Amino acid sequence: MNVSDAASFQIPYPQTVKASPEKAQLEKVDTPVMDDRLKLTIEKLRAPRSEPRNLSSEKLDEVEEFLNELESINGFYDLPPLIESFRYSMIRHHEFQANLMLKKMDEIYSDFKKDLQNKWSGLAHNVMGFTVAEDGQLKVTSPPDTLTARDEEILNTLLNEAKGLQPLSFKHAKTVIELIQLDKPQFEGKVKLDLSNFHKMIDYGLLLNKGALDLSSTDSWLDQLHKKAEKDPSERKQGLHIEA
Repeated sequence: MNVSDAASFQIPYPQTVKASPEKAQLEKVDTPVMDDRLKLTIEKLRAPRSEPRNLSSEKLDEVEEFLNELESINGFYDLPPLIESFRYSMIRHHEFQANLMLKKMDEIYSDFKKDLQNKWSGLAHNVMGFTVAEDGQLKVTSPPDTLTARDEEILNTLLNEAKGLQPLSFKHAKTVIELIQLDKPQFEGKVKLDLSNFHKMIDYGLLLNKGALDLSSTDSWLDQLHKKAEKDPSERKQGLHIEA
């Protein structure tokens, strides 16, 4: 099926036996409406793997929501396994891309620390890291009462001016957020992560200073998320939903 066919794509309606108008009215089942956007998403899901599909987590969610509203998925039995398979492929792809970004970030951050030692030795001895703020800019992190407001201002400027570090870190943060949205079995109902609370959840300085590039490492971004999810036992018992 191609895009032009999508306009004529029809969902199956439950079969009813013709009887009196009153009985027919009772047996009528409301069926969710499938708009052109949803039809196109389903078409892409069913397309051969060799074809580019450009599907997002949000679009997969829309298809799942549509299927959940149906009385019967007759005619759509192929979609749940296709969605699961596509999510898995997206997760593996995002993990691979995120790992490549971290390796590059590690190189840049290492050069940044050397440069800081040479030009700002008074600041270089402080325990610090960095994260991504809500506006996408880098923000220095440190233990309480370690840095003055002026120190933070200088370090924030230097971090954002470090060649390539800010756009790469911002891209990695968005990739991690997409991963959390995709990996429902691991994170749904347990962790909420977006740009509004990312800076409270993941510290890149901690990650890079410890060399925790691998997801299985202590203090990796994944480990940091799990630690935050386990921080409040009372929340965890209720089905943790972290919000900043």
